[in-house]
Amino acid sequence: MIRVLKTCAAVAGLIGLVAASSAPAAGIFSAFGGSYRGAGRISDVNGKSESLTCRSTNAPAQDGIAMNLSLVCASDSYRVDFHADLFTDGQALRGTWSENSQNVTGNVSGAIEPSVIHVTTSAPGFSANIVIQVEKNGHLQIALAATGTKINRAEITMKK
Repeated sequence: MIRVLKTCAAVAGLIGLVAASSAPAAGIFSAFGGSYRGAGRISDVNGKSESLTCRSTNAPAQDGIAMNLSLVCASDSYRVDFHADLFTDGQALRGTWSENSQNVTGNVSGAIEPSVIHVTTSAPGFSANIVIQVEKNGHLQIALAATGTKINRAEITMKK
């Protein structure tokens, strides 16, 4: 009888562990989580505009106060490979970012609401204002306005 109880307890513990590890992320980043694909437009400082395709993977942490964001976009002339580690206290947002195709890194600061992230990314000689919004239909909208780089605007719409 004790052996059966120990086996049942072990199975229950294993089920609880699996359920906890597969539970959706909680917290303010949860609305942004998931894998997205979509398209948009990118324009440079000379006014040249191109269509681009994008994919994004956003992984909120289980504790609800952090998220890893990855955004890869490509057009005929450009490739953007952006990654960020974001942290929040529920309102203020901070973190670090990197763009692998240009080998640039910097800091992130801004604010977060339940369905909108407003951030400024900065590095020596470069800054960008970025808005990431989850629409009611589940689409992810990203708008970027940059200075100090050839690319100065991007607008992207993606869905899961």
